[in-house]
Amino acid sequence: MTHMNTRVFDYKEHRLKNGINLVSIKRDTRLFCINIGINIGAINEKISEKGICHFIEHMLFKGTKKRDNNQINYDLEKCGGNYDAYTNYTSTVFSVTALAEELESSVEVLSDILINSTFPKNELEKERGVILSEIKSCIDDIEDYSFSKVHSLAFEKSPLKYDVIGSEKNIKMFTRKQLLKFYKENYIPSRCIIAVVSPYEHDKIKEIIERYFGDWNNKTVGKKKEVIITERNKSIEKISYKNNIEQNTLIYLYTFYGLTREEEIALDILNHKLGVSANSILFRALREERGLAYDIYSEMDATEFIKTLYIYTAVEESNVWEAKKIIEESIEKIKNRKIILEEKDINLMKKIIKTSIAAILEDSSGLCNYALNQKLMNKRIDGFIEDLKKLDYISVEDIYKVAQKVLIEPTVHILMNKKAD
Repeated sequence: MTHMNTRVFDYKEHRLKNGINLVSIKRDTRLFCINIGINIGAINEKISEKGICHFIEHMLFKGTKKRDNNQINYDLEKCGGNYDAYTNYTSTVFSVTALAEELESSVEVLSDILINSTFPKNELEKERGVILSEIKSCIDDIEDYSFSKVHSLAFEKSPLKYDVIGSEKNIKMFTRKQLLKFYKENYIPSRCIIAVVSPYEHDKIKEIIERYFGDWNNKTVGKKKEVIITERNKSIEKISYKNNIEQNTLIYLYTFYGLTREEEIALDILNHKLGVSANSILFRALREERGLAYDIYSEMDATEFIKTLYIYTAVEESNVWEAKKIIEESIEKIKNRKIILEEKDINLMKKIIKTSIAAILEDSSGLCNYALNQKLMNKRIDGFIEDLKKLDYISVEDIYKVAQKVLIEPTVHILMNKKAD
């Protein structure tokens, strides 16, 4: 199966015999970028497995049949570029960006760690300590901690209730046998998507990927596809206390399952107007007009199974209730059309979104990441073209309607300083 589009950028898709989905994007550049995504993340884990995908991501750099940890890092570093890996709710991703001539050597190392990892016992125990330290760092960071708390408060059954990094209890209990079993069952070619942006011809990219990934066997026999639970957030408000914090946080969580793509685009425009730009409603109300907060923003995640919108701020203890009142009044004013949105505001937001898409297309790493995520979500590589067409038809009325539909019954978490007895 192939598909090609040269109107916006030159790309080609190919499915390897073992099930790997390859996307090659050719552009005039001296760099290459490769992103390899495994369609497995925290939402696919059972309760007893929470944190296992993140642990495996760490362990894949710790040793293979022919490289130890030091050799892996040396071989990736000698490419002279950047390499990284991360795990989120829906996927585990590995990436390298470097000079174009380093592409094949980078692909060889990445194939080795994905296919031939051995999970050395001594490295496993060291990495267990690293991840436990990472959990403590997240607890110390009031922003990370606040997001974690609002998630645990908002959901009962959804996997979003749990942190991607997992619990301290699980991390301490995972065995090498358990990690290897999960890895062998789930880190497989049929779950793998590879996106490459480079100056090379598509056939050359296909040849290189097939050389190093083509013999990777698909071991999906008899594996049942898990059902992912999606759940609307609970309408609840809670205060938690933490020792020795200077700033107190407020976080609102909304879910928006079941919107049409047009409604999601309207929500994206609303999100920009609400709390993304330095001229946003919340930024002006809390920071510019009253000087209550340094950090105030909104953000949304339209990924399948996620569909969340957040409002976050950090303020002094004496300003918590005033900040809360301003946020909630601002939301009500939008829903009740007391904050007037004009066509010029909507047109500006449209321009900002179009600019962000153009910026992605101009940047090799951004484009590679975009292409990978489109395929991970089973969407077209050039899906933004259809989105841009839809964007032109979004009206002020659509913004108000989506505000009334989404900005209701939030989960609210307030983190305050615990005073000494």
